[in-house]
Amino acid sequence: MTTFFMLLLYALALPYVGLMLLAVAGLMRRSNEPSTAARPPVSVIIPAHNEEEHLAGTLASLWAQDYPGEAEFIIVDDRSTDRTADVVRDAAARDPRIRLIQVTEPDRRRAPKVNAVQHGIEASSGEIIVTSDADCRYPQGWLEGMVSHFVPGVTMVVGYVETTRRNAARNFLERFETIDWLSLMIVSRSLTRFGWKFASSANNQAYRRDAFEAAGGFGAIGRAPSGDEDLLTQRLGRLPGARIVFASRPETRVLTHPITSWPALFEQRRRWVSRYHHPMHYHPAFLTGIALLGFQSIALAASLFMLPFMPSLAPWVLPLWLLEVAIMLWGVGWGARQLDRHDLVGPSLLAWALIHPFFIGSVVIASLLRSGEWRAGAAPYRRLWLQRRLRETRRRFRRVVVSLFGNDATGSK
Repeated sequence: MTTFFMLLLYALALPYVGLMLLAVAGLMRRSNEPSTAARPPVSVIIPAHNEEEHLAGTLASLWAQDYPGEAEFIIVDDRSTDRTADVVRDAAARDPRIRLIQVTEPDRRRAPKVNAVQHGIEASSGEIIVTSDADCRYPQGWLEGMVSHFVPGVTMVVGYVETTRRNAARNFLERFETIDWLSLMIVSRSLTRFGWKFASSANNQAYRRDAFEAAGGFGAIGRAPSGDEDLLTQRLGRLPGARIVFASRPETRVLTHPITSWPALFEQRRRWVSRYHHPMHYHPAFLTGIALLGFQSIALAASLFMLPFMPSLAPWVLPLWLLEVAIMLWGVGWGARQLDRHDLVGPSLLAWALIHPFFIGSVVIASLLRSGEWRAGAAPYRRLWLQRRLRETRRRFRRVVVSLFGNDATGSK
């Protein structure tokens, strides 16, 4: 039994270590971020649901944008029950670039957030669509910095997201969350440097309107309970000749509201993981990487918990754990220095690396025990997807039968 468990652990861990090293290799692929002088019309779409508390700061940082071209800021109030709409109206009275769009009814074909973004896109006119969230803050040159990446051939720009600015983390929780976001950004940047169009963040992404329309809009992914940002990245990445780049310059970095407690951070991550319980539209390679991260974390954390009762496992488990910790310290520390986040290199980074398998493993287990309660409803999404697949399978089967035996075989006249 022990031998089987160790074989399983290494079968999961070794490919995962390979993926970690691949992410580190992406740090070596130094590529200058593209830049163009063109400043086409831009539409910023921000969905908001009961965001009265955070929206004023978001709007203030939008007012401060000094984009030299045409820009409109469309705030989509998605059935809020607080003063979200009033806050936007007050802001629109002072800045004509700000517009309020209200969603009053849910859509049966789209998840709530996707539906809100879709309403914003339909009401907008910019050549470039930029999306973010209602609890974010933006540097003054954010919009111009993101748009500057749209050289010919670039379809989408994936933007950097962080929860604290340099030297601004007030406690270990904020440093832990900032480092965790940093690790996600490093992986996303490495993937785009290798040409893999898998992941983005809803807090900071931009894409060409004509590319969005060529891809058929959100299409079937609009039903997904969550993860629409990654799914849209993969959808746009499948367009012929599509090129997706990562924006990490300081002026393109969006600050999102930090989590205020450990239970809240755990709950957020559990909901994030729950999106992968509905894998219908994700790229298989992307899902494989996610599965390796989750299940090897469970196996490694379980092995470490077993050490006091089975000390014979130590020669197998401890070196593997220390190897992963060393790669994390190397890769995330290197990425932090590249991105001018030297303040994250030190004891907090070591603590994050040591805790990481326990944190991820427990989040995955919690997501399996209780899936995310997304307002779109996961079950209808799965059911509709399966129904569509069954219809397609029946049509293919019928075509095969007709090609072999003619229409009489199917009962057609």
